[in-house]
Amino acid sequence: MTRVLHDACLVIMAKTTRTNAPASASFVGRDLRSLLHVPQHDLQAQLASRLERLGFPSLRPAQVQILSVIGSRLLASDAGVRLSDLVSEVSLPKQTVGDLLDELEDMRMVERFPDPDHGVIKRVRLGPKGKVWAAEVKRVSAATEARWATRLGSKKMKSLRALLEELAATVEDRASGRANRVRQYKR
Repeated sequence: MTRVLHDACLVIMAKTTRTNAPASASFVGRDLRSLLHVPQHDLQAQLASRLERLGFPSLRPAQVQILSVIGSRLLASDAGVRLSDLVSEVSLPKQTVGDLLDELEDMRMVERFPDPDHGVIKRVRLGPKGKVWAAEVKRVSAATEARWATRLGSKKMKSLRALLEELAATVEDRASGRANRVRQYKR
């Protein structure tokens, strides 16, 4: 945990321990999981509502995770992501990822194609419907963030975003370090 985030947590903990109001009267005392769940649930509800209105099928969390990984790597060249990289990034068994890709491919959300540098290796990219889905997810996410900024204030929203980006980078760095150590151990 970064020093700034650590200090912020200590200040919050100190304030919550001095509060005499009962927990039911305020949000004092909620754990981190529940604090992160509330805005995540709001965003997911906005996304589900919009995507349903546009006729997209209901997707399982693992399918959304795969689409998100592929969509986050969307480049102008549409190079896609190697299947092996996708498997390691979503931390699911190769067979499970393959089955999920089969389902997403049937829905035209993704498409598989041979890696131009290695004929045997497969790559995956968003299909026509997947590209529309990804664009809509970004649009709804931006609209939700703007709505939150209106409620919180622009300065607080920028601070929140900066802290979340720092936390995400820290967690991702830590996870990639673990994955590298596991790969080295297996050799």
